[in-house]
Amino acid sequence: MSEATEKLKPLLAALTAEERAEVAEYIDALDSDHENDEGGEENLAPEEWEAVWIEEGNRRIADLDSGKSEAVPADEFMKRMKEKYG
Repeated sequence: MSEATEKLKPLLAALTAEERAEVAEYIDALDSDHENDEGGEENLAPEEWEAVWIEEGNRRIADLDSGKSEAVPADEFMKRMKEKYG
């Protein structure tokens, strides 16, 4: 990660769940604005969306295969989310 990102991590970790959600929405809005400026993903045809999701699926499988990410059972995921966000 970049130096700027590393500096943000402890600041973000100190936020409440509600504050982190606000930051996430803000970042998402920035990304959406950027995508729209460039004719982004919202303008994709159905077959283009399919290609995007196939690529994302392949990336996730590669991450699992390489050990970069770890699968979590759905019930464990839901438990963690409820503990974290209520």
